[in-house]
Amino acid sequence: MGERIDLEDPYQVRFDARVVRVTDRDGRRAAVLDRTAFHPDGGGQPADRGTLGGVPVVDVVEEGGEVLHVLGGPAPEGRVEGLVDWERRFDHMQQHHGQHLLSAVFERLWQARTTSFHLGERTCTIDLDRPISELTPDRLRAAEKAASDLVFRDLPVTARDRTPEELAGLPLRREAQRGTRVVVVADDLPGGTSEVVDASPCGGTHPRRTGEVGAVAVLGAVKWGNGARVEFACGGRVLRLLAEGRDLLAEASRALRCAPAELPAAVERLGSEAVARRKEADRLLLALAAAHAERLAAKSAPPAPVVAELEAPLASPEGLRAVAQSLAALGRTAFLGCKAGSGAQVCIARPRGPGPHLGEALRQATQACGGKGGGAPDLAQGGVPDIADLRRILYSAPGSVEDPKA
Repeated sequence: MGERIDLEDPYQVRFDARVVRVTDRDGRRAAVLDRTAFHPDGGGQPADRGTLGGVPVVDVVEEGGEVLHVLGGPAPEGRVEGLVDWERRFDHMQQHHGQHLLSAVFERLWQARTTSFHLGERTCTIDLDRPISELTPDRLRAAEKAASDLVFRDLPVTARDRTPEELAGLPLRREAQRGTRVVVVADDLPGGTSEVVDASPCGGTHPRRTGEVGAVAVLGAVKWGNGARVEFACGGRVLRLLAEGRDLLAEASRALRCAPAELPAAVERLGSEAVARRKEADRLLLALAAAHAERLAAKSAPPAPVVAELEAPLASPEGLRAVAQSLAALGRTAFLGCKAGSGAQVCIARPRGPGPHLGEALRQATQACGGKGGGAPDLAQGGVPDIADLRRILYSAPGSVEDPKA
């Protein structure tokens, strides 16, 4: 393996190197150098981007002990200058080291160990081996504050390979999987001693001091397997998320014509009004359905079923069901349908009591034409792909509820 400048000095983003060989990877040319400052993908941290001899570096991967620089153009030859995208590199350093601090805090406060880390384009996540029920909002806020305190203390960070003696004396948060490189955060104490705040094996890029992380914001937590997934952001991303949140609050405030501080009350009021309107709409729908059912029932004498295609405002699954149930309450069997987009909806109902199982009957009828349907013995609904299919079902209705074809 060539010299790894990214691990020795992550702040050095401009470097000279020699192209050792060129190979192919996924249809692109990939260069191997005798030394590199590009950090490959791995350990939850995405790869660097930049240029090599002026050619864009679109990916960096480590294979067989070699770092492959996947290129977006022809591979340069001989001596080349490499330039790493510093903005992306520093963002990754902030997120990755912020994760170390946050993981250390969760383990110290609640013995919640980190099992995996993902550095996304917008936010980051860590997976913890504790159930979501243990990560209350108060605990998430406490973890955020404790990690931020470590940032504000601006503690020194060292990332290097350690001797066996050094490793034996460090309180490692987890065992090293490969190599002896350990990232240590220590607090210098009076008398020339120091307290190790965190020590974790890691092959990623990290800042020289915790203060460069800038800020740590815990955004939330969700159940993940038997544990929990915590979403967070650090550094410059916190500012971007804050700006996004500010813009969203401003838009919502304009829409609801209130100040941002009044949004919770305005949303609660809007929700209450929506529930009230929905209840009133349901009441009106039932009243309209009952009146329409009376009109339909008057057009044919029992025991003949009521067969009809409904129009707006009753041409919906809810409208069909309301009319069908009203007809059943009048002692009539209903075969109803309506157009729905390029297909159609169907609903059948009968009075409660002995009789054919309408759910099974509708399931068989709709499946025969590529639709879906089913339900209870006295009420069933479904959909078919074409209005012609609906009419075949409706107008092959049985002569009465006692008819075994129902």
